[in-house]
Amino acid sequence: MVYSTQIKIKLFFLFFFLIGTSGFYAQNKKLDRLEQFYTQGHYKTVYRKANKLLRDPIYNGYVLPAYYSAMSTFQLLHNPYWMKRNIAKVDEGCRIMSTVFSSEKWPVIKETHAQELGEMAVLFERWLKDKNTVVDEDNKQHLKDWIEKVYKGYKFKNPVLEEVGEDGLVSEGMSISQRSDLVHYAYEFMGIPYKWGGADEEGFDCSGFTSHVFKYSEVILPRVASEQYKYAKTINAKRAFMGDLVFFSEGKEITHVGILVNQPNERKRMIHSSSSKGISVVDIDDSDYWRSRLIGFGRIIK
Repeated sequence: MVYSTQIKIKLFFLFFFLIGTSGFYAQNKKLDRLEQFYTQGHYKTVYRKANKLLRDPIYNGYVLPAYYSAMSTFQLLHNPYWMKRNIAKVDEGCRIMSTVFSSEKWPVIKETHAQELGEMAVLFERWLKDKNTVVDEDNKQHLKDWIEKVYKGYKFKNPVLEEVGEDGLVSEGMSISQRSDLVHYAYEFMGIPYKWGGADEEGFDCSGFTSHVFKYSEVILPRVASEQYKYAKTINAKRAFMGDLVFFSEGKEITHVGILVNQPNERKRMIHSSSSKGISVVDIDDSDYWRSRLIGFGRIIK
């Protein structure tokens, strides 16, 4: 009887421990998704989700919802349609970011998000020089003062500005003609079945296909999708187009990779080796399955 009672007590505590840890991981998954959406350029989604977490008492001890609420607001300063309806968000973004700066967790945020913070400093400079902004002069002056006296005070390291050609595209990696040749070569394998571990015309798995196609352009990629993700240069969704890689995940690890075939500013489409259809083309933006698993985009720099 005594042993039975002890077992029940242990099971009772084990149950609540599992409930607690599952909640912990669920919360962190939501924070991870904020970062993923921000990297992918979905700033309206980031703004909505971050502010929802700010209203949730469970996240009172977290600083990332406030950080991404402010950062997404600053990104949306460049969207005149959004700003016309949300002009008051300018001051709110400054206020929220100031609370992040004063947080005890700020030193960690500053280190782990240095690239984002540096890029924001560049975007601020461009925005302040933009005469077509819908923000009135009083609000613009208030933001300018905050940038000069508060934001710039932290001396964020600006990213290296990349040279942009006449076509508005960054001149890096493969040329337009090389990208076109690579994509046309990839299309030659349409319909070839999926084969786990496959890397030739008898059958491909996802990373076997991307490796094979890039080898045509004399680029040797790592064999597996997770290593290709590390090998590629992470780029913003807006910049990603034909010849760039696109990565997906079912959890923490990268589990799938494809090659974009869309032109700049078009809906994202990829050619890939699907376990159900083999080599095929899919509209990522039109697929709930792929869109929900999207992690980001990568560019191969020779």
